[in-house]
Formats: sequence, structure tokens, C-alpha cells
Amino acid sequence: MEKDKNKSFTKWLEILQQESWQLELLISGFAIFLLAESYEPIRNLDDQISLLLSGSGYYGLLYVPYQVMLGAWYVLIINLILHVLLRGLWISTIGLRYVSGDIDFNTLNISSKFDRFLRSKIVSFDLYIQQLEKLCSSVFGFTFLIIFILISGGLFVLGIFILAITMQVIDTRFGDLWVVVIVPFLVLYLLGGLIYFLDFITLGWLKRKKGIARFYYPIYRFFSVITLAFIYRPIYYNLLDNKYGRNIILFLIPYLIGFTLIASLTVNSHVYLPGNRTLQSISNNFYDDTLEDRASYSASISSKFVKNGYAQLFLPYVARTDDKVIEAICPDLKPAKTGFSLFGIDDPLRNSMNADLALDCHTQRFKIYVNDTLLNHLKYRFHEHPTRKNIGLLTVLDVGYLPRGEHIIKVYVKLLQDSNGKDTLLFRESALIPFWKE
Repeated sequence: MEKDKNKSFTKWLEILQQESWQLELLISGFAIFLLAESYEPIRNLDDQISLLLSGSGYYGLLYVPYQVMLGAWYVLIINLILHVLLRGLWISTIGLRYVSGDIDFNTLNISSKFDRFLRSKIVSFDLYIQQLEKLCSSVFGFTFLIIFILISGGLFVLGIFILAITMQVIDTRFGDLWVVVIVPFLVLYLLGGLIYFLDFITLGWLKRKKGIARFYYPIYRFFSVITLAFIYRPIYYNLLDNKYGRNIILFLIPYLIGFTLIASLTVNSHVYLPGNRTLQSISNNFYDDTLEDRASYSASISSKFVKNGYAQLFLPYVARTDDKVIEAICPDLKPAKTGFSLFGIDDPLRNSMNADLALDCHTQRFKIYVNDTLLNHLKYRFHEHPTRKNIGLLTVLDVGYLPRGEHIIKVYVKLLQDSNGKDTLLFRESALIPFWKE
């Protein structure tokens, strides 16, 4: 009975294997549509992560998964489009075979030299169709193998960040004890990861060496769990047992290297454009009517053209980075807890915080100049920017007294700077925002 079930299942798999091209095309088409729609939200995640964890040692815990997600997006969109093109070519060859059958070289009436060459390169049209089918299925499976390898690499790098954060915590509480406890483990982790990677790209060379395999086995088991390699392990070893599959795995390394180089390639044809041109340039980030719908760290005003005599200035609040300054300015202000909240229930300390005192602490971080005149007695308010997706302070500058023409708003921000081993609060120029009074 059990044998009949196994035979039935095997037969079902063989039928499904022959008809898998339909599922491949369906998944590829649907995935390409979703990927095209998700590009902007994925790109905007970078800004959200930066705003959430800027200046924090936990930055890598979210940034590494983001980079894996972005890399997976590029791999999927490129490979799936290639897969659809190849499947389209494959379907066209099947249709062409129905119309004209196999290639008849005798009717081509070409010279013997070309005839011998073409017959050696094109054995038969059916074989060409078979090779296309094999290539299409390989590209589809190869794509998802790369995705899981990227996830494995991301998990390995994430482990490095976790060890680094652990070192930071131990150093804060126990001093130099982290050198004895964590550093040896970190060295072993990096060395073991390198050995595991070498075994992967050499197609299991270490596993075939009996003397080395005994010592390599615990390393292999550890990193198989850490990188979740057991998820794609059957695909990897299914490819290893034949020459065609081994060539696919060997192609992974140059593919990923080439992919990284192409993704990072930029072309600049402006030979007379200086690299350091900040003071001579004007940025869209300074003006809300030209700013992209994404998070930004820079101060901004409504528009570069001021028509009614009032310029609305927004000053972003960047958590983690600005928190240290606010703590130094107002040590008596107790901060609320950060993190997730369930059912919209916020930290009670946030609700009990004195809003006037908190606002005063925030405003002490800034000095605002118009041209060379310091503006005093400005009225600040907390403000959640409608398009920049971050929270900060809003103030309105009365510039009606200024003559018609170009002027500049100078924003100075108080920052912590190490001076003789102590943190000192100093004002630093943060933004120069030109505007035109009409």
C-alpha cells in the first residue's frame, strides 16, 4: 500500500514537473508586478530606519535586514524578467516547431563550410527547445537559491552586530571584561564563518576530506542553524550531484560580484562639476514644496519665495542623536520609554511629561539668524510634518521688514563635543537656507 502511494506521488510529481512552466510564468508575472509597486516603499524604509535608530548601536540590527531585502528585490526583479523573456522565447520555439517542424539543412542550400559549422552547433531544433526548457527552470530555481543565500549572509552579519552590541553592553557595565569574554568568541565566529563559506564555494571540499571533516562537522552544524541553511540545503545538494548543477553553483560567486559592481556603478559626465559644492548649491531638501515625500534631516521652509512676509521654518527632531543633547540641557526632564505599544497604550511617563518644559528644552538647541541678525523671542511649537514623515519644531519668522531680493536663514544647532575627555555643548552651523523676499 505504501509503495503504491509512493509511486502515485512520484507520478504526480513527474506530471507537475512537465507542467511547471505554467506555474513559473504565473509566479514570475505576479511577482514582477508586486516588485514594481513595492520599490518606493522599500527605498523609503532606509529613511525610516535612519530616523528611528540614528546614532544608536542597534542601527545594524535593522539596517542589515533592510540591505538583504533591497538586494533580494534587485535579484528578483532582474532574474524574473530574464525568466519571463526566456520562457517567452521557449514558447515561441514550440509554436514555430508546430508550424515548420525540425530544421532541414538540405533545403537551405548553403556552402559546405557553413553547413558543417551550423550542423555542429545546432544538432536539432528539439534539442534546442529542450536546452531552453532546462535553462528557464534553472534561472527560476537559481533566483530563489540566491535569495536564501542573501538571507544567510545577512543573518551571519547580523550575528556580528549582536556580538558588537554585547561587547558594548559588557564594556559599559563591567569594563574591560568584554575583551576576555567576547573577543575570542568573535574571532572564532569570523574564522568559522570563513571556513563555512570556503566549503560552500568549493562545493563541499572540506566534507570530502575525512581527516578535516571530523573537525569541520560541529562548525558546519552551528552555521547551518545560524544561517538557516537547512531551508535551501536540499536545493544545494540536488544541484551538486550533476555537472550542470555544479556549474550553476560555481556561477553564483561571479554573479553576485558582478551584480554588486553593476548596482554600485555610477556614471558622471559633468567634468567641470566640483565635488565639494555645498555652499554654491541650492538643495530641494530646504523647501517643502520641492521636497520629496520622504524623511529628511535638514531644516526647511515652505518655499524659496516668501510672498506674505512670513517664512515658516521646520526643525526636525532626530531621536537618539538629539536625545543626548536634550539630556545634557535638561537633566531633570525624565524621558519616556521608547519601543512598541499595544492597543495604542502609550508610556504613562510620556503623558505625565510637562509639555512646556519639554518644548523649552527642545528650543534651547537652536539659534536662528536671518542674514547676520540673531532672532530672539521666537515662538516654537511641536509639529508633525505632513510630508517629511518626522516630528520636530515649527516656528514662523517675520521677514516683512527685509527688502526685496535674496536673503539667507542660518540655523545653528547645539551639539555635544568631546573636550579634554568631557562632553561640552557647542553651537554648530547646521543649515544655510537661501530665500527670496517678494
